Amino acid sequence: MTSIKPVSMVVSAIGGDQVEVEQLVNNQASPHDFAMRPSDLRKLDQADLVVWVGESLETFLEKPLANLSGKKDIEWMALSGTYLREFGDTKEEHHHDEHDEHDEEHGEHQGHDHDEHHEEHGEHQGHDHDEHHEEHGEHKGHDHDEHHEEHGEHKGHDHDEHHEEHGEHKDHDHDEHQGHEEHDEHQGHDEHGHEGHDHSGTDPHVWLDPVNAKVLAYEVMEQLSKLDPEHKQTFSDNYHTFIRMLDAADHNVQAALEPVKDVPYFVFHEAYGYFENHYKLNNKGAITLSPERKPGAKTVANIRTEIEENKVACVFSEPQFSPAIVKTLVGGTSVKTAVLDPLGVSLELSNDSYPAFLEALAGQYATCLK
Repeated sequence: MTSIKPVSMVVSAIGGDQVEVEQLVNNQASPHDFAMRPSDLRKLDQADLVVWVGESLETFLEKPLANLSGKKDIEWMALSGTYLREFGDTKEEHHHDEHDEHDEEHGEHQGHDHDEHHEEHGEHQGHDHDEHHEEHGEHKGHDHDEHHEEHGEHKGHDHDEHHEEHGEHKDHDHDEHQGHEEHDEHQGHDEHGHEGHDHSGTDPHVWLDPVNAKVLAYEVMEQLSKLDPEHKQTFSDNYHTFIRMLDAADHNVQAALEPVKDVPYFVFHEAYGYFENHYKLNNKGAITLSPERKPGAKTVANIRTEIEENKVACVFSEPQFSPAIVKTLVGGTSVKTAVLDPLGVSLELSNDSYPAFLEALAGQYATCLK
């Protein structure tokens, strides 16, 4: 079972015909305000594996997963190797340096004998979930440093170094991150006074960075191989195919966005930082940081002023939310509008749906920014 469409894309690519993917949040809904039904709880209990992003996005999954009799989930934000950014962080230099190192070392691990890895680390990430959180905070499995000593090429750069540089992880103060009821004004971009909850804290939209997709794909391959060892080679082959397709898509997106990377624009809500930082785009702000809240008249006036001052070329809306506010903002101006789909709702699940999702999102940006 998966939480949202981008997670389903990665799981489908690795599982192929051997896995039945059932998604909790339907493609017309948003994970920001989703509510679990009794039937959803039954499905969670019956699932062999639950793959989700993390508690700061799918808050509705935190307690149900904790109440399951045994640990059977993959939490994307908690995986070692997953790059986590802070809201408002546009500094990406260190991220790309580490991504390069991650790719080099991850590539070594891909060539590492998969059967040998399973024999030596078959129980990796399988111990008690509560003990895992007490001992490791955010990463799964036995002692991670020891693991790196034995397999220095495993899943990217040194995890301790990664967290020293990035500071924040899954266990970032959840109350602070989810405290939007108490905050009518945000400062996501320091100069903006838009309404919505304070997005100081870790950005949960990790699926919009292609390197994070590689991290999840590897973990899905590992866990599916434990659940269905007869098809371990199939999962491994699917994983390597996925990596090749993803690298090709990443290259295509870089080329498509290069001509428009300096063009200023506004987005509906601050969901795209991973994608924008990875491809070095010029986001000037968000209409709201809390998608379920509509900005007031004063905020709309302030944003309109910023749009004019920054010579914004495009204001993007999203298929999950009403674009009425966008029409209000650009009325009487030459600013273009377009829809950005951060969840890939229109794409069919297949082995290449995630690479296709990245290319489609790039096309949405490029068309409006040209």
